[in-house]
Amino acid sequence: MIKGAIFDLDGTLFDSMFIWDTIGEKYLSSIGYEPKENLNETFKTMSLYNAACYYKSEYGVTLSVDEIMDGVNRMVEKYYINEVQLKPGVYDFVKHLHNIGVKMCIATATDKYLVEAALERCGINECFSEIFTCTSVGHSKDEPDIYREALKHLSTPKDDTVVFEDAIYAIRTAKKDGFRVVAIYDKSEDNQAEVKTLCDFYIKDYSDMQGFWRFAAPMKTALSIAGSDCSGGAGIQADIKTMTMNGVYAMSAITALTAQNTTGVFAISESTPDFLKEQIDAVFEDIYPDSVKIGMVSSSELISVIAERLKFYNAKNIVVDPVMVATSGSELMKTEALQTLIEKLLPIATVVTPNIPEAEVLSGEKIQNKIDMMDVAKSIGDKYGCAVLLKGGHSINDANDLLYSNSNFKWFEGKRINNLNTHGTGCTLSSAIAANLAKGLSLDESIRNAKDYISGALSAMLDLGKDSGPMNHAFKII
Repeated sequence: MIKGAIFDLDGTLFDSMFIWDTIGEKYLSSIGYEPKENLNETFKTMSLYNAACYYKSEYGVTLSVDEIMDGVNRMVEKYYINEVQLKPGVYDFVKHLHNIGVKMCIATATDKYLVEAALERCGINECFSEIFTCTSVGHSKDEPDIYREALKHLSTPKDDTVVFEDAIYAIRTAKKDGFRVVAIYDKSEDNQAEVKTLCDFYIKDYSDMQGFWRFAAPMKTALSIAGSDCSGGAGIQADIKTMTMNGVYAMSAITALTAQNTTGVFAISESTPDFLKEQIDAVFEDIYPDSVKIGMVSSSELISVIAERLKFYNAKNIVVDPVMVATSGSELMKTEALQTLIEKLLPIATVVTPNIPEAEVLSGEKIQNKIDMMDVAKSIGDKYGCAVLLKGGHSINDANDLLYSNSNFKWFEGKRINNLNTHGTGCTLSSAIAANLAKGLSLDESIRNAKDYISGALSAMLDLGKDSGPMNHAFKII
């Protein structure tokens, strides 16, 4: 989602370029000089200050630069104060950006007091935190200074900030300086073919903005490779709910069907290795996932297929939840599969998320306190080259989790919630981490967001089933 927007004024927000098409010649004639050229073309890329300097150097105007600028502004001010109108659809669009928290400012060649008058009259002045003019920054839009100053003011990441412009020369400048540019059609700009080629997105008018929202907020995607839980509390079902609630598009490749509920797992029917491969291929070849979460995989053959296909597609942001035993106590991984997971999945993982019993199996060491947690996390991380989030929810501490990454330790404190319904907590946490990684957050941020989410889901106190029931994954919308 875009976080910042830098708007040009004339031709972009307002239907006002007609004012400037003839103002250069009109002003010169009004002070007794005969234009020798098409001043509209001459002044097209100039700031008002530079235009005033041009009058003096090329026409011998004896007025000072400030007097010339004041004279031009007096000629056009009636239009800005009383007449110019927003382009159709601008009001609703700008208001919506403002309401969803997008930071906005103006970058224009027009004098600031004229801009303020027009914005206030049209009811959108509160949407813009600052007005930058070519005169105030000392350069026309042939140079990127005005966009740089605006970006500095907004304090938004450049990649998440969009420049809105209509003029080809300004679009060239912003693009050359690395900005994303949305081009707005205006009849004053003749070279629309080049405008369309240069810009990142082209708006004919503001009445239909569906395409813009796909450009501005492309949906991130996450793939869950895990088993199905027919009771909906864990596995693929929990993953899809969690990823969706954390703002990404969820996809799945099913490793096994299970017959299970809150009391236990009664049957497991594995996917064949060939069918799992077909599922993974189908996803990657059409909607490439921004992250991958791997949950229950019960056999060596399936683990080998997953590792091979993820390497083939150069998958990123891989979260491995080494599911060995269900919350109900049922075993979910064959003994021989463990070694394959250790040898083939952990080395390609971004992060592995074992609980205390799983970490003991992976390391072969006993964990009885926080020092043991640190030793085991370091042992696993150093041996397999991945980050380790060791979950402390098994009576070692009050749900404090330990991240070991790049030789550094970080504790994530969590308050133990008095809720016995914890079916699917491991699946939910790892899926939430994957969803946040897909959105471009750091591992630390992703873990913190995931822990906040799972705390909310547990705190909703959903009570379903005869034993340890599921959480309320949709607590945010109820």
